[in-house]
Amino acid sequence: MTSESVLTPDLSVVVPVYNAIGSLPTLFEHLQALPADRVQILLVNDGSKDDSLATCRGFEKECDNVTVMDQPNGGVSAARNAGLRAARGRYVAFCDSDDYLEAAPLLQVLDKAVDADADVAVFNYATMDESTGQILRRSELEEHGFDFDRDFPMLYEAGLFNPVFNKLFRADLLHRHAIEFEEGVALGEDFRFNLDIFVHVQQGVICNDDVYRYMVGQSESLTTSYNPRQFTYFEYGLGRVEKLLRERGIYSDAFMARHWTRALVNSAQNIAKRGGPALSAAFHEFRDNARTARRQADLGQATPWQAGRQTALMTRLVRHRQDTLLFFIVFFGTKYKQRKVGVR
Repeated sequence: MTSESVLTPDLSVVVPVYNAIGSLPTLFEHLQALPADRVQILLVNDGSKDDSLATCRGFEKECDNVTVMDQPNGGVSAARNAGLRAARGRYVAFCDSDDYLEAAPLLQVLDKAVDADADVAVFNYATMDESTGQILRRSELEEHGFDFDRDFPMLYEAGLFNPVFNKLFRADLLHRHAIEFEEGVALGEDFRFNLDIFVHVQQGVICNDDVYRYMVGQSESLTTSYNPRQFTYFEYGLGRVEKLLRERGIYSDAFMARHWTRALVNSAQNIAKRGGPALSAAFHEFRDNARTARRQADLGQATPWQAGRQTALMTRLVRHRQDTLLFFIVFFGTKYKQRKVGVR
């Protein structure tokens, strides 16, 4: 097909694929519902060792708007960048191969972005249990025009800023500022990409459409392995956030205290997944992280970053400098939950 609408579609959807043979049928079912005259689909096989590439090739033969790219394994950022360079759409969306997009609400968001001539459109998503299909939680954005000083803190607080899968990006904005995913970064690549874009956003839309389906295992948060670089990622991210808020004149001590507290609690959960070393070594790692957090922010001003009695308790412990008690509650609580689901 050679029509102008196909040569310059409204949207390019970039999907990195790695050993995803089990989830591809569901993904393809939803991608196939997107109109070929408006949407370009780019499947980037990232060195899969199963039959993912052959399955993608079969889907490519069925659909005029699907292009399959194949490259040696380089990680999700390298795969996304390859797709981004091949994208012809006015806007770009990213979808992971074990998740999927709902076609009708995605097209509604696309129309809103085009009508508003938006640099970015942010939309809702649902987290789903991959074994049952049950919705575990759902974001609740309300529809409005994007205002950076109001909406950046709101999105960050709600956990809706970091991912790329709940956004459409204007392609020429990405190309004009040479924005790509930072390859070789094992944690926080989405956050870095988004922050590089949002500092250039002049206009955007926040949409209440429920578009993305993010699939998780029932015990995913418990089985995820220890990451020795996790707290370094928090340091980098919160440092960039603080710099941006100061530059915009919207810096808040309370905001930073809240999110350094959140980082500290997350670090205790991460350290609890560390195998091998004695408990004393794990505690020393946490204590070093606590010292760093207290140097960066006045944690005495911390308030809960989400609702719930557990978060309120953790916040009180941090606010009153009860770091040792916090660590042991989180450490042994995580270990207990891991044993319940059979994680050793």
